[in-house]
Amino acid sequence: MSGEAIALLVVSLVVVWGGLAVSIIALARRPERTEFPHGWQHEGGPEDRPDEPVEHDT
Repeated sequence: MSGEAIALLVVSLVVVWGGLAVSIIALARRPERTEFPHGWQHEGGPEDRPDEPVEHDT
């Protein structure tokens, strides 16, 4: 392998594995919320009105 190919391989590995590491650290610091503010589910979405038809773009 040439020097350019090895350099590109190293850069791509750092980007991919570094992104994974940053994602894991960010998720560990701020995990997914299990509690939400009062009234968050009643914003008027289609799930709140099951008797009305829901239009989907197809």
